[in-house]
Amino acid sequence: MKDTIIKKFSVRELDAQLFTPFTISSGSHKSLENAVFTLEAAGGVKGYGEAAIATHITGETRERTVKNLRRAGALLAGRDAANYLGAMCLLEAELDDNRAALAAAQMAVLDLAARLQGISLWKLFGARSPELKTDITVVIGGADAAYTFTKKMRADGFHIFKVKTGSDMDEDFRRLEAVHKAAPASAIYLDANCAYGAKEAEKFINDLARRGIRPEVLEQPVPKDDIDGLAYLTRKLAMPVCADESAYSLDDVFNLIRRKAVSAVNIKLTKLGFLRAREVWALARASGIKLMMGEMLESELASAAAAHFAGGLGGFDFIDLDTPFFIKDSGMRGGGFLSKDGVYSLDRVKAGIGVVPGDAK
Repeated sequence: MKDTIIKKFSVRELDAQLFTPFTISSGSHKSLENAVFTLEAAGGVKGYGEAAIATHITGETRERTVKNLRRAGALLAGRDAANYLGAMCLLEAELDDNRAALAAAQMAVLDLAARLQGISLWKLFGARSPELKTDITVVIGGADAAYTFTKKMRADGFHIFKVKTGSDMDEDFRRLEAVHKAAPASAIYLDANCAYGAKEAEKFINDLARRGIRPEVLEQPVPKDDIDGLAYLTRKLAMPVCADESAYSLDDVFNLIRRKAVSAVNIKLTKLGFLRAREVWALARASGIKLMMGEMLESELASAAAAHFAGGLGGFDFIDLDTPFFIKDSGMRGGGFLSKDGVYSLDRVKAGIGVVPGDAK
């Protein structure tokens, strides 16, 4: 048997506690509840993928995702990892209604193929940018906590703060003023996670400007189906307006760009899978649309895969791959290419993603 033939697969749950609740306008998490998918070739080389399950956003559940990953493993068993594109296309059709499973299965296929070839995923995607620096998220909560967190992370070397808003506007102002006070020379990104109406978001931004705070990007200010609202804000605001929840498919992004509804798009592998994400990247770049590389609540494994994608292809304006800094212990090994100040040094990775589960042999 050829050593590139996929021989085995396994699926296991991945649980980890967070240092602080990750609270946004649509919900709050105290722990990470994901799944890890492993493929093993006949020669013993393994590839790993992670399914980041965000039930409150996508409606996907871990139970269903694990079930679909087992189905994906059965479909891939016996296939040659040398034809990794064929395997990814097969998964595209089979897992379209469970994107977390799709992303994990395609991630494992790519990790396996890259490891078999002895190259990093970053090189496989084009090796454009060897280093990426992520922002760090200030979650919804009190102003005092935001000030303390920002002060600490600024001292650690972060200089871009992504502030979650949308639960209470007055509290949002206080939190943003606290972040600005703690790191006055740092950049601020805003993410409302669908919390506002268009006119409400416009007023919020104008009121922030009067307080001397001018965010560099406004992410998903209105509900995901409010394309007119996105278009209105894109016309009215000086900063880029970025679609996240509104950009769940290539079709979505095609129509958003065609209607001139946004000036930026957040690519998340968990929403799109790798093939669609690559097409969104190409379409946005061709259309002059700015790009954010984002993620759900993901461990070092999926976060690093996203960094390889963004650094390999290049052309990303905003990097939001910070969730490893919120996790107490995911059990992952490797990842020494992510520094404490949020820099992914991708050229240090010798093969694949460069991160493996702690129980991997």
